[in-house]
Amino acid sequence: MSTDGNQTRVVFYEEQSGKSHVLDCSTFPVPQAMQQWMAVLLAARCGARGGSKRLATAKRYHWVLHRFAVVLSEAGRVPAGPGELAPEHFQIFRDRYEDQPASLRLHLLSLRRLMRRREDLTDEALHDLLRTRLPAASVTTQVTAYSGHEWQQIMTALRRDVRVSRDRIRAGVRLLARFRDGDLMPGSREEALGRMLDLFDTTGDLPRKESGVLRNDVSRLGGSTTIASMLCLTRDESTAFAMLLSALTAENFGTVKTWPAVHTRPDGGVTTQAVALVEETKPRRGPDREHMVTALEDLPVSLRELAESEDTEPRLFHSPLRVYQLLLELTQTARRLSGETRAFLSYSPKGPDGADRNKWSTQVHVKHWSQMRGFPSMRAAVAGGPPAVQVRRIRQSALELKRRPVAHSRETLRDHYLKRSRTVQEQSRGVVGKALREQVAKARTAMEVPVFSPDFIERAAQDPEAAAGEAGLDPDVLKGLLAGEQDTVLTGCVDHMSGPDTAPGTPCTASFFACLGCENARALPHQLPVQIIVHDRLLAARPNSDPATWHAKYQAVTDRLDDILRHYTPAERDQARARLSDGQSDLVDDLLSGRLDLR
Repeated sequence: MSTDGNQTRVVFYEEQSGKSHVLDCSTFPVPQAMQQWMAVLLAARCGARGGSKRLATAKRYHWVLHRFAVVLSEAGRVPAGPGELAPEHFQIFRDRYEDQPASLRLHLLSLRRLMRRREDLTDEALHDLLRTRLPAASVTTQVTAYSGHEWQQIMTALRRDVRVSRDRIRAGVRLLARFRDGDLMPGSREEALGRMLDLFDTTGDLPRKESGVLRNDVSRLGGSTTIASMLCLTRDESTAFAMLLSALTAENFGTVKTWPAVHTRPDGGVTTQAVALVEETKPRRGPDREHMVTALEDLPVSLRELAESEDTEPRLFHSPLRVYQLLLELTQTARRLSGETRAFLSYSPKGPDGADRNKWSTQVHVKHWSQMRGFPSMRAAVAGGPPAVQVRRIRQSALELKRRPVAHSRETLRDHYLKRSRTVQEQSRGVVGKALREQVAKARTAMEVPVFSPDFIERAAQDPEAAAGEAGLDPDVLKGLLAGEQDTVLTGCVDHMSGPDTAPGTPCTASFFACLGCENARALPHQLPVQIIVHDRLLAARPNSDPATWHAKYQAVTDRLDDILRHYTPAERDQARARLSDGQSDLVDDLLSGRLDLR
């Protein structure tokens, strides 16, 4: 950062390309102290120890600060320095973009990142900036994974590029070797092409006239691009390799494309461990954590044998290690000619220095690759057609497939990537729904009262011992139940001296309604009339009762009576309703009025 008279400027150097750009804050319509403070914010965020290392990001922060300065200049009280910033200034800024929620979200996020650790702001102003609830991201800005069909379309195009480049460059290498061995017929087109490849492989250039223009025989053999591509990848093919490795590893495309060719093989390249360690850089993690090591693994032995049973291709396109090894093989000529150490490299004799030195542009190169392969832009994409290719969606799709963190924490994977996934949301709803249904079924099973069917009653009359064994009861207890000697209004009781809420050996004092939830209860056919009438009268009283009260007192009762009644056919229930005696009717009245609980 430099201050020259009334000019306050920040010179930003992009880490990867080395490009410089001046971020001038002297034109901001605020006092000079505020201009200098905003320059300090930019320097802190975009400097060597900041998290922003790309020129586009630095320009965005500069633009947001300029918009904030414009809003401050129109405020009734323009702050002379950061100490005079007040909550009202941030509120004015929010009001300005109130009708643009997407812009407001991005602007507030930028201001928070720039100012959240500033001690020169008042506590009130900082609290107001950080407390604001950000507008929800619109559906169009959400990063969603590709569908299975869309993913297959993109992967097919990427794999095709890898196959084509592999076959072409290996054929070019073989042709060059045959030329150098003298195996080509003198004067043939193959021999002329071999001579061109030999010159290109040796010097990195092709025959030129004194003016520097390529000679005509270069054009007759296909042109410089065609000849160079016989030994080097094209830029589109380098892009395809980067996207394929991003899909296989779930790493960011921007991180993958900067991988070096230098790596470590802890397995020595000879064991079945099959892994390569590559150093990568993620500047947004900050200077203390930006350097990482990623492991490129081959397929596990079990899957490797399965893939090799058909073809070597499936193994290649499911193995990050093998794709990386192929990439290094196909770019070795470009690295030798350019002196570069990057893994992703193309080379053309038409460039000022041959190699595309640090000229990667994610937006430009991915857009060009996708358009040349028939994929539409985001605006032109239509439902059911080929998808728009976005590197963020590729990583989102890969993470959803892997379901494990890659260069981030488990919390980040869960709360950021998987939380916004529609697939994961649907699967989560399915898992939660299944668990809830299982719990409901378990609860309903626990609340169900065993029902003795008429067939069981007949078998008990013929063979009491066998029926008692079938029911798991003592024969005398079963006899008392069948005779009605142990009825408790709605059910029969196996042992009223072992109630759930009383001490063993003492009579049960629970409400007769509670019998429906007791493990001692058994339902018999002669109790069906009472059960039906109680069920009907409880439901009839529901519309005229307080909903919360009725639900608390009678919902479980009606549910359990429903379980009992489902054991009988409609005809059996109609016959039971007609069999209701006067004594049973009085018993129902006493139960519902609460008189039985007072005795």
